[in-house]
Amino acid sequence: MKLGKNYFEFGVKYGVPLMIIGSTLAMRKAKGLGNLLVFSIVTPAMLAYVYSLSKAKGEID
Repeated sequence: MKLGKNYFEFGVKYGVPLMIIGSTLAMRKAKGLGNLLVFSIVTPAMLAYVYSLSKAKGEID
């Protein structure tokens, strides 16, 4: 239970903002087809991370 709470708190505090900043920087560096490729990789990864945070929150409550 404590590990899930720590994971959730760390993810909300640091993980989500870092992922948004990282994906923004990656999108700025990529051009053309690379931009689409970065978007297709980053978006599912971000959604999976947010889903795992929601599962951790469900275990805490």
